[in-house]
Amino acid sequence: MMSEIEKTQLNAAAVEVFGTMYYTPVELLPGLPGQDSWHLENQYVKTSIGYSGPLRANMCFYFPRSLAVSIAGGFLGIEEEAISDTQLLDTMREAANMIVGNFLGRIDSAGACTLAIPAAEINQGFSPESVQQDGELMTFISDFGFLWMIYNTDLVMVDE
Repeated sequence: MMSEIEKTQLNAAAVEVFGTMYYTPVELLPGLPGQDSWHLENQYVKTSIGYSGPLRANMCFYFPRSLAVSIAGGFLGIEEEAISDTQLLDTMREAANMIVGNFLGRIDSAGACTLAIPAAEINQGFSPESVQQDGELMTFISDFGFLWMIYNTDLVMVDE
């Protein structure tokens, strides 16, 4: 389970990356929002990235497609309608890398942990209920709805 200090640092990392790189405000909610406020999209971009060393975990983000497209368009400097799925997945892998890298810089000042290579895929039919068993579910609020994240210290993706 993520400590309150780690949650504070994760929120600070996400706020900095989303605000500086993507001009999109986000904030980690103190708990899960009520199901009546979810307003789920048909597609999400799922990104996963692990880190290992003295601290080990895997973080899996579920970006609503509308948020992912907005981030990719701004980051790549192209119209949202022109973004290919490949560009979308590449950009979201980089977003996960930046968030978790920033987070690690805050909790691992010695730099002893190593980031894995992020993975990404387009996910149809995502629901928070379907991933709750995968780890600790957390939610960020954005202008595009909820960004969901799973934190898991049992399943860690590492590059060999």
